[in-house]
Amino acid sequence: MNSAASEAEAPRVDIIVSALNEVQYIGRCLAAALAQDYPRNLLRVTFVDGGSTDRTVEVARKLALEDSRLTVVADRGRLNLPEALNVGLSLATGDIAIKVDAHGYPELDYVRQAVNALEQCRADVAAVGGRPEQEGETAWGRAVARARTSRFGTGGSEYAGKSRREFVDTVQCAAYRRNILDRVGHFDPNAMFGEDDELNWRLREAGYRLLLDTAIRFHYVTRPSLAAVYRQYHNYGHAKVGVASAHPKFVRLWHLTPPAAVAIWSLLLARATRSRSARRAAGVSAAAYVVAAGFAAASSPGPKDPASLARVCACFAAIHVGYGIGMLRGLAGRIVRH
Repeated sequence: MNSAASEAEAPRVDIIVSALNEVQYIGRCLAAALAQDYPRNLLRVTFVDGGSTDRTVEVARKLALEDSRLTVVADRGRLNLPEALNVGLSLATGDIAIKVDAHGYPELDYVRQAVNALEQCRADVAAVGGRPEQEGETAWGRAVARARTSRFGTGGSEYAGKSRREFVDTVQCAAYRRNILDRVGHFDPNAMFGEDDELNWRLREAGYRLLLDTAIRFHYVTRPSLAAVYRQYHNYGHAKVGVASAHPKFVRLWHLTPPAAVAIWSLLLARATRSRSARRAAGVSAAAYVVAAGFAAASSPGPKDPASLARVCACFAAIHVGYGIGMLRGLAGRIVRH
């Protein structure tokens, strides 16, 4: 939205939030969505519950009583994330639909910045998004945040990088032009994880572009433990197989590096009891990884004490091994089924 544009010229915006058992975060997320510095009468927020068993819905309904722009949908039973997002889209009437992650919260100028970016772009830009500001609430969570914003940790991910604006393969929690979404299709309900990637790939295949603009800011609360980040990336890797199966051109080198490394190292370990060369290769590769991880950890912003750096290195390993094993298990499952 141009700063000189009148309220009547501004597009109507729907923010869609879905959550499952996010009582700790849902209040802050919805409050930030409702507090946007965007014309109140042009903004609506829809929260779709995925079947929470905690007080997530209670918190959302309390906020809805205080602000009529918030609609709470909690009667659809158990829904996965893309199913819930599609319910929200079915109720949305705006020109722009924005997906917001309940495990974080948008900056108060998020909608305005996203609308500005879209209006400054040509019509072939289907969506704009920002780079999430990673926030950890525990020592491990802060280490995860450092690992996720490192090229060593996430390869070609848009989590890492410096550009103010650039066209990219995918964006997280994007603002979409609704007419284009309706033309290309909504979120794939079979994409249990990586629903952003799958939709964004279809948009690019249809000839549209995606813009990353770091002026569009939102916060993401990282997983609080090493085990939790391992599970998260295991799920990502497993889901990536489904996306790649549907869209083979989606695959990039950095998608394949973790599963290839895990497979090779597993083979070396299996042969290590009988082969000195295998033991040597396993030891050299492990040492090289530790050195590279240590250098990347030391290069990342944050404390440089040994304990902090060790946690970042461990998080690198959890991300890579979790993703690699997840992808290998996904591949194995598809081979068995076929």
